[in-house]
Amino acid sequence: MNDEKPVFVQIIEMIEDDILSGAYGADELIISTPQISKLLSVNPATAQRAVGVLTDRGIIYKKRGVGMAVAPFAKERLLEKRKAAFFEKAVPGFVSEARKIGISGDELIKIVKEHIND
Repeated sequence: MNDEKPVFVQIIEMIEDDILSGAYGADELIISTPQISKLLSVNPATAQRAVGVLTDRGIIYKKRGVGMAVAPFAKERLLEKRKAAFFEKAVPGFVSEARKIGISGDELIKIVKEHIND
């Protein structure tokens, strides 16, 4: 945990990252809120808030009597969301910084291709 973002947002991102990496598949149970609280040494209400947000977004759902599970198509939804954020925020900032330091479009493309091939 760091001070850059609220703790519940960091928990949301951790669970989303686990879904994207395949650690949790569709209909699989995720870590429980008491386990999150204990593992990360956070208030149980903070863990519950993160789980609530993910539920509201349709990323996880409650499996009656069992716990919280990954919703079908959650991975696809997260990929769409992350791609949109990447193209909306990261790419413009990346290109803007390249321009500021005098990197041409051709040079930037060459650099990106080199990093893709690593």
